[in-house]
Amino acid sequence: MPETSRLVRHAVVTCIGLLLIFGFGSLPPIEPITPLGMRVLGIFIGMIFLWSFTDLVWSSLLGIVAIVISGYAPLARVVHMSFGDRVPTLILFAMILFGAIQESGIITYISRWFLTRKCINGKPVMFSFIFIYATYVLSALSASVLPALLFMWAILYKVLEDVGYRKGDAYTAVMVVGTLFGAISGQGAKPFTGSALMMVGAYEKVAGVPMDYLKYMLFGFIICSLGVVCYALLIKFVFRPDMSRIQDISIERFNREKLPPMNAEQKIMAGVLTGFLVLVMLPSMLPRSIAAVDLLARIGPIGVCLLFIVALSVVRCDGKPIFSFKQIAAKYVNWQIYVLVSMAMAISGAMMDESTGITRFMAQSLEPIAQGTSFTMFVAILATTSCLITQVANNGVVGVLLMPVMQYFCQQSGGDFEAVATFIIFILHMAILTPAGSIYSAVLFGNKDWVSPSEIVRYGWAIVVMVLLLYIGVGLPLMGFIF
Repeated sequence: MPETSRLVRHAVVTCIGLLLIFGFGSLPPIEPITPLGMRVLGIFIGMIFLWSFTDLVWSSLLGIVAIVISGYAPLARVVHMSFGDRVPTLILFAMILFGAIQESGIITYISRWFLTRKCINGKPVMFSFIFIYATYVLSALSASVLPALLFMWAILYKVLEDVGYRKGDAYTAVMVVGTLFGAISGQGAKPFTGSALMMVGAYEKVAGVPMDYLKYMLFGFIICSLGVVCYALLIKFVFRPDMSRIQDISIERFNREKLPPMNAEQKIMAGVLTGFLVLVMLPSMLPRSIAAVDLLARIGPIGVCLLFIVALSVVRCDGKPIFSFKQIAAKYVNWQIYVLVSMAMAISGAMMDESTGITRFMAQSLEPIAQGTSFTMFVAILATTSCLITQVANNGVVGVLLMPVMQYFCQQSGGDFEAVATFIIFILHMAILTPAGSIYSAVLFGNKDWVSPSEIVRYGWAIVVMVLLLYIGVGLPLMGFIF
């Protein structure tokens, strides 16, 4: 019976999605949306529906075909808008490069460095902060959030078991949920991978200029670091779980299993990681009158990524290539993300095209709000709305949808579009309250051996409120200072 129910549900969801994609365009156009705009809008709404309830790959591929059928553009152009766009191309090769870095094992050394700081000795709250912050850093440096999250959870489970914590204990739930918070905080740290790049790409399409990676990463580092600090303060002053069993925590616990010195391959990968981050930010730091900086600006992050992949394939370590492109690509390329982002780039380009009238409709709809609301109030409202929507919808899709809205209001108010886009991109990664929010939230809800859904919701709501207060109270002034 359950199998039959799943089949029926799948059939119903598929039919609704197809009806939206191919039927919505038959409705009378809403001025100034054109008939073409209605068909494109139907595809977008149908995509959101199917992305929420079915497989990401087949629904995205269907969307690409639907754009062609809508009459917006021939297949060759739609393929160029999707798979040929720079955003999915960068995502693809960044997954390979960061996958190679992760495969080398240097993530273990980074986590061990954090967990062997003497400041945690006999200080449960400091240990909690360091542990969650280490998860944030590993997530920011990994090819994908999930391996970093599962790796840190495995360490956490061992510590909790050793000192006698079990499911149902408040400290257990606080740390399991907190570790996820650290992981999703690092999700948006790199503007050249995953959903962050999907939204950055949408910004660049709307703005017509590249995102300043240095400012983006600086804002993210500060606001996310403060977020982990605030969570530690919640543990100490608001949640106040029983931490007596971890009162004697010390670095000796993590030094019991000594790590061998880093080998040559790991040292090279550490240099690759540092070098990549520095090179993609240099065009934001130095003038293009410098030949090397101008070259980096022209080849962009994709070119830098490709050069590092070539170097790793050519350079030998102990008589063999440092990494196998075939093996790394097979293990670390997430095709769901690649195809989803490709489709998102195509549909966002279509929606923002003047021939659809969708952007004009959004501008007219926002006119009363734009005229009667201050810039600060609008960003606060947008932040609150975004944070709530991302709990039940794909953050990348929501970010793509909101980009034209942000651009229009910034034009009307004189606000900095790049600053607002960066601000909202980070807050859109704070999905924690429902399994529909993100794959990582779904994994948290599936972790029933260590935390219950009621505990997730209880501490998740505290995180959402904390994030909103932090972003509005500190993020807004910080945004103005950096940008």
